[in-house]
Amino acid sequence: MKKTIAFGTIGEVLVLVHADSSPTDPEWNAYIDAWEAHHATQGRSRLLVCTEGGAPSAAQRHSLDERVRRFGPDTARAAILSESLFARVVTNTLSAMEHARASRFLGPLGESQGPASSRVYRMFARSDLRHALAWLDVSAKREPEIVRCIEQLKAAIENSG
Repeated sequence: MKKTIAFGTIGEVLVLVHADSSPTDPEWNAYIDAWEAHHATQGRSRLLVCTEGGAPSAAQRHSLDERVRRFGPDTARAAILSESLFARVVTNTLSAMEHARASRFLGPLGESQGPASSRVYRMFARSDLRHALAWLDVSAKREPEIVRCIEQLKAAIENSG
């Protein structure tokens, strides 16, 4: 069976690469387990997601949101690199879940509730890795090895099944 996601760790960053379809539940559960271990080891989560348009299902987003809730928005952060409109919609949904949790029904009046104000999730163009790393508080010195990791993970997906 062809993989839909692959992931690996580069220092403090857990890198996730999505194909253009949603991951299977076993793939997603393996990623969530890796994230748990990563967070326990690092004391915080710095997730870099590179997607061709694939995104977690509603149930998978719920398991993601449960982890963010448990870890806390100050220790969990995800930068999503994609040109996909669907990935943007999913990121906006996750941001809305975060805002709903942080501020009751309507939230404070006058405050931005959009995805750009999210403390956990932020979208970037695929070509904007440097800004994504800065937002994750990851040194730009890691960029070359992160690029290699992304390419290796993409190859693992392409060569699977």
